[in-house]
Amino acid sequence: MEKKRALLLLGGTWHDFDGFAQSLGACLGSHGWEVEPGYDLERLTRLERESCDLLITYTCFSLPAEGVPVTGSEKMEDDQIDALTAWVRAGGAYLAAHASTSLGNSSPALGRLIGGVFIKHPPMFSFPVYPVYGAHPITAGISAFTVFDEMYIERCEPFVDVHMATVHEGTVHPLAWSKSEGRGRVAHVALGHSAEVWGLEPYQRLMVQAADWAVAGRKGD
Repeated sequence: MEKKRALLLLGGTWHDFDGFAQSLGACLGSHGWEVEPGYDLERLTRLERESCDLLITYTCFSLPAEGVPVTGSEKMEDDQIDALTAWVRAGGAYLAAHASTSLGNSSPALGRLIGGVFIKHPPMFSFPVYPVYGAHPITAGISAFTVFDEMYIERCEPFVDVHMATVHEGTVHPLAWSKSEGRGRVAHVALGHSAEVWGLEPYQRLMVQAADWAVAGRKGD
């Protein structure tokens, strides 16, 4: 059986990008995927020639701060966002992992494509993650679990379908969602700051099923 191909684009600040790439590559690789990681965001402008089934981003674009090193790109350029959006609308599949909603100086158009934007997170702590009521392929077989992670507070668009959430200080916060974009599909999983999270079976299952769901809808399939 031919493996599905995912292009994983990385870069920004505050994260172990190479560690994530290694972990996700092993996880998806055991489920029929071939994952190619890289830091060259210019590849977004030639996704049709890349012949990938799925684009994954694990980026964290923050505003410039003294003493904070940047790995790869400082932001996603407008032409790269436009090309990615056009590719998804034409039937592409996009999985925005963890801090991909941290836009920094990138255009708000990236947040609109993903379906939401990062606002802030408290210091890392253990919190419960709950599947939202109603069957969906992204959360099939996943029960509530506890994770020690960055708990992202994000503003999501009203048109996304929320699949997992947590409750913090009396407020429900979405942690995974999906949406259609033209003929394509977009999924976002906010969890995933460190190896402690990447190795959890529910997290790995969530990522695999989000990837498979996104690709299942490519070009109206």
